[in-house]
Amino acid sequence: MGRWKRGGVIVVLYSTDHDPKHVHVFEDSKRLLKFDVESWTVMEGKMTPKARKVLEVLRKEGAI
Repeated sequence: MGRWKRGGVIVVLYSTDHDPKHVHVFEDSKRLLKFDVESWTVMEGKMTPKARKVLEVLRKEGAI
């Protein structure tokens, strides 16, 4: 499992989760969305500007 917190956004990658490779994104302690990190698309929920920025930072860092 990977877990990252940036600016109030929590991104979680469950190692035993189903394909495609995706993360669960939480904001204000509520699940915001499920995001496919391979195709870089929202699978479920709604993207916020704050969440997008955090995902982009984690991608540049090579975390996801």
